[in-house]
Amino acid sequence: MKNTVLITGASAGIGKALAEEFARHGFNLLLVARSKDKLEQIGQSLHEQYGAEVRILPLDLLSDNAPGTILQFVEENDIEITYLINNAGMGDACLFEESDLSKDERIVTLNVMTLMRMNRLFLPYLKEHGGGTVVNIASTLAFAPTAGEAVYAASKAFVLSFSQALYEETKRSNVSVLTVCPGVTDTDFFKSAGFELGHFKAASPESFAGFAYQSIVRKKPLSIHRFFNRMTALFCRLAPRRMVRETFAAACGTK
Repeated sequence: MKNTVLITGASAGIGKALAEEFARHGFNLLLVARSKDKLEQIGQSLHEQYGAEVRILPLDLLSDNAPGTILQFVEENDIEITYLINNAGMGDACLFEESDLSKDERIVTLNVMTLMRMNRLFLPYLKEHGGGTVVNIASTLAFAPTAGEAVYAASKAFVLSFSQALYEETKRSNVSVLTVCPGVTDTDFFKSAGFELGHFKAASPESFAGFAYQSIVRKKPLSIHRFFNRMTALFCRLAPRRMVRETFAAACGTK
């Protein structure tokens, strides 16, 4: 299967919207998530609407061997990966001392360890098979320590730093590593994590997917969705650290 986009966390929200965006532009898909039923429904819908060839791989990405299982599936099924989008993630919104430590550990495992392993396995694989692009989905919260979302924000800070370093390591090769940062987005992810949207106006997953597609095909090293989020990231880089900490704490309702 040629010209394929591999998307993790593809059963809902941003992952599902990305799958539809790439299918609409003529790409085939390999969709990975836990829910077989949801993946089958999405795959059938995208095939009927856009003629995309869609393969699915129901898999718990929290398992240690998940990245290896994905690579093995790609090799055994002769799938030519054009874009790998590491989208799967989870979060939580509460004071750290009141958090469920086992959930915090799952956040770090999925957002950091699984993503790191995917990059480690697929970068050499893509180089050996004609090249490709790896896209790591970070967050606007990657730019600031965020009270009330301490573990999630820190995990996305890792994604941002890690991915930007890999961009420099690979920029003279046939592989690119890009970072795309959504802001507050109207998905079940935010609801299940307990995020209070409050005065924030959430973007639609489809809006983010359209933005991400254009950024990815143009191979922009770092892309941040929406003007407000870009200004927020700039503020985090220029303002004193205390101001950044206090501003984000207040915005997230912990101050």
